[in-house]
Amino acid sequence: MDLIRCVRFFVAIAEERQFGFAARRIGISQPPLSRGLQRLEAELGVRLFDRGPHGVDLTDAGAALLPHAHRLLQAERSLREAAESAGAGRSGVRLGVVPQLPLAAAAHLAAAAATGAPGPALGDVTLHTAPTTALVDAVAEGRLDVAVVIHPAVLGSLPGGDVVRFPTTLLVPRTASDGGEPPARLRDLVRVPLAVAPREDNPPAHDLLLDTLDEHGVTAGTTCVTDERAAVALAATGRACALTVDRTLDATGVVRLPVPGDVLPLRLRVVSPDRPAAEPPPNLVGVLTTALVELAGAR
Repeated sequence: MDLIRCVRFFVAIAEERQFGFAARRIGISQPPLSRGLQRLEAELGVRLFDRGPHGVDLTDAGAALLPHAHRLLQAERSLREAAESAGAGRSGVRLGVVPQLPLAAAAHLAAAAATGAPGPALGDVTLHTAPTTALVDAVAEGRLDVAVVIHPAVLGSLPGGDVVRFPTTLLVPRTASDGGEPPARLRDLVRVPLAVAPREDNPPAHDLLLDTLDEHGVTAGTTCVTDERAAVALAATGRACALTVDRTLDATGVVRLPVPGDVLPLRLRVVSPDRPAAEPPPNLVGVLTTALVELAGAR
C-alpha cells in the first residue's frame, strides 16, 4: 500500500466532505479514491468516516488521526524540499497565478518577482497558471515557490500574505441591458446566470460567491465555465453575465457595468511554503503583495 497516497486521500476527503469533490481535487476518479481509503482503514484498523446521503463525517477515530495525517504529509513535503535544496543550484522563482488575473497583471507580478526588490535580483521567473486549489497543492508539495491565489481558500499550514481586494465589473449581454442608467441593485443587474468557475477550483470562494448572490436576492442562478474566455463568449451570445477585473476587456454584444456596492470583488493573496524563509527569499511574499496593491490601486 502507498501510505502517503492513501493518507492524501484521507485528508482530501476530510476537507471536502464528499468523495466526488475530493477525487476532482486530487485529479483522479472516485473508485480509486474509495479503494485507497478502504486500504488505509484496513491498515489502521479503524473506520475514518461515517457515510451518509449528503456526504461524510469524520468518526471519532478519524478526527483523532487527522492531525497526524497532516503532519505526515508535511514531513513528506519537507523531505522533498530538502532534497531540492540539496540538489545542484536551481535558480529563479517558480510563480503561480490564478487565471482570473489579466495578462498585464501577471506580467507585472512576474517582473516584481524577478527583481525581488528591495533585495537582490532572483533570476528567471517561470510563470504557471492554475486554479487556486491546484496552486495551493503545488506550493505545499514544493513544485512552486510562491503563488497568488483567490481568498478565501483552504491553505492548510501554508502562510498567506495580506488579502488585496480588486474591484470587478460585470459584462452583461447587450440584450439584457436597457441602455439606460445601470440598476442600483445587483438582483436587477444580473438577469441571466452568472458565469462562475467550477467549485472544485476553490470551494470556499465559490460558496462565498453563491452566498453573496443569495444575500442580494439574485435569482438568475449560475453557470459553470472553464475560464474567462468561455464566460465572455456566453455573455456575448446573451446566455450569461461575466465578472472580470480586466478593464480593457471588450466584446461585441456585451455591456460593461459596475457592480453595485462593489460586493463581488476578486480577493487575492500570496501564499508561500511552510518552511524557514530561505527559498524563496523572505521578502518575496511582501514584494508580490506590494505589486498586487499597486495593481489594485491602478484600477
